[in-house]
Amino acid sequence: MSAFPRRPLAGGLMLLALAVLLAGCRPRAAPADADPVETTEVVPSEPGQIELSDPKATMKGTDRVRFEVRYRFTRGKPDKYYLCEIAFPGTRNHGSKPMEKWELQPEGVIRDGIALSKPPVEKFEIRVSEAESPQQGYRLISNVASGTVK
Repeated sequence: MSAFPRRPLAGGLMLLALAVLLAGCRPRAAPADADPVETTEVVPSEPGQIELSDPKATMKGTDRVRFEVRYRFTRGKPDKYYLCEIAFPGTRNHGSKPMEKWELQPEGVIRDGIALSKPPVEKFEIRVSEAESPQQGYRLISNVASGTVK
């Protein structure tokens, strides 16, 4: 028997195997009924507005204060960067809680605590500011909620 009849058969099998491999590498077409989805998030340029209520501050030990305040967006929604600040008038004590949009809801309660640098404290004030980006600076968007530290 001659080797010539086998060569076309072997070459044909190799071509068939190569065609099968290449067919599996083609990208699949999207189903005809699938619509393309755009994922662009539109951020409004107007500032939000938050109403603060029911502020509370409680001493924990001699140099720690836990605070909480109810908030409600009266204009806009949580879609930027936020800064909740607590100050103690007449003292150098000050605390801030930076927050991102996913940490807030249209309304809820902000809770945190700070260590005082110069205790004691008697009164406190809480305010919330907003920024498109923290590097651009924050702008006050809430009333000032105040009270007495318990």
